[in-house]
Parts: sequence; C-alpha cells; structure tokens
Amino acid sequence: MIRMVESAAKFVVVMLAMTVVCTIVWQEFVTDKLYNCTDPGWLDFLSPGNWVHSHDSQPVAFVPVITARPMSDPDTIKQGWSIARLWYLWYSFVCVSTIISVLLAWVRWIPKRITEQIYEDDHDA
Repeated sequence: MIRMVESAAKFVVVMLAMTVVCTIVWQEFVTDKLYNCTDPGWLDFLSPGNWVHSHDSQPVAFVPVITARPMSDPDTIKQGWSIARLWYLWYSFVCVSTIISVLLAWVRWIPKRITEQIYEDDHDA
C-alpha cells in the first residue's frame, strides 16, 4: 500500500515537472513558429485548441513564414501544418509526458541500501 502511495506521489510530481517542461518547449518551438494567433495569448500548451481561429469571418491563413501580424489580420499557420497536426503534436507531448511519469513513478529514487542504512541507524539504540 505504501509503495502505491509513493508511486502515485512520484507520478504527480513528475507529471507536474513534465507539464512545466512541455509548456516551455511549446512556447519556444511551436508558438509563433508553427502558428500565430493575433489575440494575445500566454502558455498556449495549457489551453489546447485555442491556438488559431477565424477573425471577422476571415479564415485562418496558411503562410510560408510566421510573422507578427496586427489583430485585424487572420491568425496564421505555417504551410504544411494544420489544426489537426497541431493537435497531434500536442497529444504527443502529453503521451510522452505520461510515459515518462509512469516510468519514473516505478523507479526507486533513493537506492534501497541507503534507506536500509537509515533504518538500521535509527533502530540501533
């Protein structure tokens, strides 16, 4: 029972850390590189699906290079990408984060011999 609680706690800690990492990577390498939303946004990884949308009945534009645009212009996606592909990319981030979290949840973070030594030191009295 204790092992399950420890594993669950480790999973949550690693998942939170992975969420921070994914958010930073998304902001650095996806936002304003693969798409640009003219509405000011922040931490796009944490709000999936709100990446691009039509504006004043203008559809999302597909452009060869993403550049900053005024709010009166439509949102843009880099040519070769689509909203569906952005979703696939987002899901791959989530899947990799989950797999890493599960794997690290089952790995001992403190070697057994160290915990045994601490237990022996506490009970030698």
